[in-house]
Amino acid sequence: EAQIRRSRGKPIGSEPPHIYAIADRMYRLLLSSGDSQAIIVSGPSGAGKTETCKLVLKHLAYVTKHLSEAGMSKSSMELGALLVMTNPLLEAFGNAETNLNRNSSRFGK
Repeated sequence: EAQIRRSRGKPIGSEPPHIYAIADRMYRLLLSSGDSQAIIVSGPSGAGKTETCKLVLKHLAYVTKHLSEAGMSKSSMELGALLVMTNPLLEAFGNAETNLNRNSSRFGK
C-alpha cells in the first residue's frame, strides 16, 4: 500500500517508473475524460506480464476501495470487487500455451 500511496496523483516522470504510477494515470484519465483506457503489457515469456496485470488490478481495487467516503456511486465502489473477480480469467490467459511457449511451469499448476 505504501507504493500505491506514493504513486497516487503524481505526474508520470516525477518518480521512477512503476506500474502503480501507470495504473493511477490510466484511472485518473478514465475519471476525467470518461474515455476507455488500456494498458498494454508485453514481453517475452517469464517477463512478468501476468504479475504486472495483477498489480494493475490491485491498484485499481485499492483506489476504488474508499469511494464511498468521496461520495461516489455504489457501482463505482463495486469496480474494485469486480476487478478482483477477473483474476481467474487473467490466470487462464497467462497459462495459455503458445507457439513460443510450450513448456510454461504454470501448465502443471
